Amino acid sequence: MSYKSTTDRLFEQYNTYIQRPTIENSRSKKLIYQYFQRILNPWLPVDRSARILDVGCGEGALIAFLKEKGYTNLSGFDISPQNVAICHRLGFKFVQQLDVLQLKQDPRAERYDVIFAIDILEHLPKQAAAQFLEQIRKQLKPGGYVVVQTPNMGSVFGCLYRYADLSHEFGLTEHSAVSLLTIAGFAAEKVEIKPSWNASTFLGYLREAYLRVLHQVIFLAEGAGCPKIPTKNLLMRAFNS
Repeated sequence: MSYKSTTDRLFEQYNTYIQRPTIENSRSKKLIYQYFQRILNPWLPVDRSARILDVGCGEGALIAFLKEKGYTNLSGFDISPQNVAICHRLGFKFVQQLDVLQLKQDPRAERYDVIFAIDILEHLPKQAAAQFLEQIRKQLKPGGYVVVQTPNMGSVFGCLYRYADLSHEFGLTEHSAVSLLTIAGFAAEKVEIKPSWNASTFLGYLREAYLRVLHQVIFLAEGAGCPKIPTKNLLMRAFNS
């Protein structure tokens, strides 16, 4: 009998095991779209024909959101056969099953204007993270950019989200995230990092206000070393020179 790691088993039926809602449910779809609208809208390309790749696209929520926003040149892949099947069920037949670590540079292939790597970096072995981001940089057109979201270990809830998923391998702070991107070849001055505020309801905004205060109180003793970003996730954008 062939050996299957815990992660391999998890990815086979990822959606079932983590019980993540999909946009097939209308209420979940509304909340997910509101989430994307708030965190990603300022960083969406103006050109609706821009070539966009969603790396580790999951159940296709971001692809569906982008399609509804009018973007017409979309690609995506995911390691989980179950996730890919959900994408196909939603009509995204172009989504392929692929491990992100198999992403290779093809000198004949057209480059991408934007690559999204949302909630994927933490699933990779730390030793492979820089190479993965380097491959992404090589897949970008000059002036293109990657948008990355990953758990924030500088948040008071960092450990919770770091270990909330069995396939999470490591976490980053706002400082180590920039270091990783520069190791991968992105120029430090071409890297932006900001909080991933994602509330869309009154109660959610109250929770965000509470988190801001809690973060300041807990890290008061750190002084100048206090992390600036309190959100559970970091949101980054890095441009290809």
